This record gives sequence, C-alpha cells and structure tokens, in this order.
Amino acid sequence: MNIDHVILGARTIAPLREWLRDAHGLGITDGSPNPDATASWIVPLDTPRVQYLELLVVHDESALAASGFGRLFLERTADGPAFLNWAVLSDDIDADAARVKELTGRDPELLRGESVRADGQTVPWAEAAFAASWETPSRPFFLEYANWPARRSRVAGDLAAAGHRVRPTALAALTVTTARTDLDDWLGTGDLPVATAPPPPGAPTEAVLSVELTTDDGPLLLEVP
Repeated sequence: MNIDHVILGARTIAPLREWLRDAHGLGITDGSPNPDATASWIVPLDTPRVQYLELLVVHDESALAASGFGRLFLERTADGPAFLNWAVLSDDIDADAARVKELTGRDPELLRGESVRADGQTVPWAEAAFAASWETPSRPFFLEYANWPARRSRVAGDLAAAGHRVRPTALAALTVTTARTDLDDWLGTGDLPVATAPPPPGAPTEAVLSVELTTDDGPLLLEVP
C-alpha cells in the first residue's frame, strides 16, 4: 500500500496555481471537467508510482450546490484553498472494501471500470470508500490499477506540460488530524508514512493537515495558506 494522490480544492484554479507556482515552484496541467460539476488539474510528480496532487475547482456551481458532494465541496472551499481528501494505492481492494464495511456498517461502494487513453490504451481501475473519505478527509479512499506501463506513459508529457521550476519526485508523507488507532484500523496497517496530530484551534477534527514532497531541491512541506 502506498500514498497515491492528495486532493486540494478551491473555487477557482487561480489561488492554487499562484500558491503552488509562486511559493513552491510547482506547475500544474490538465483542466478537465468532471461529471460531478468540478474540474480537475494536476501537479504531476516525477515517479514511477505516478503520484500527483489533484486540484479540484468549480466547473458548474449550481450543479454542485444541488448535490451533497457539491455542497460539502463548496463549504470546505468557502474560505480559500483546502485539502479535501486523499487516496492510497491498494494491494487488495476487495479486502480493503470489506474492512471499511465492517468498520462503518455501510456499503463501501466498490466500483470497477477502465480509462481509455488518447492512444487507445486502456487502464482498468477499481475504487472503494470514496464517499466515506469525502466525509472524513483524514481517512483515504482506496484505488487499484492494472496496465501500469500505460499509466506511466503519461508522466513525461504531464511533467513537460506542468513546467515545474522545482521538480517534485514523490509524495513522501502526510499529517492528518485523527486518532492513530482509527487511521490504522481504516488502513489495516500502520506502515504508511502518515503522522497523526491534534487539530489546530478552530480547524476540523478530521482533516489533512500537511503534505510533504521530495524534490530535487530537498523536502517540501505543503500547508495550505
């Protein structure tokens, strides 16, 4: 199991782009609309694990306001950029889904599908526990991919499009505000590089607090402004 990606959100891309570029030398790319009325940009990392930061912004505010997912997105981004949730790459997504169901008593919403790349290659995927992670951002959702050569083939183009001044090479660690035992029970392991901490005054009790990247210039700690 590894950290796959972390999701940040804002009402528009401008504050995220400026913060990442001006303060940290990180570029972004993409800008594709999603079916849930958001649009996604990414900060690609130069790693065979295909790790990245996903940046979610408003694509259709009225549609967002009409859904529970969207209302929570709008609430969390009302004061500016925010960490929204995160994902791990699963070693056994069926076991992870079963564990989530046992812990929560809810359907973990295990989904399977495939993405089709521009070159025609397909990447089968599976996802579990997204809704639970969205509601409790200290706990990740779970992802599984096949056809890793096709996944990795996109990285060079994404890096070129992003134009980083500082080249990020890995998602090294996270800090989340939650109880250690709760997180370990959720993950089924304590081996991930994820620290737990009490929330700062006035901050949510279950949230992503910071993300550490490795870069060519050394460690980089991201804490949203």
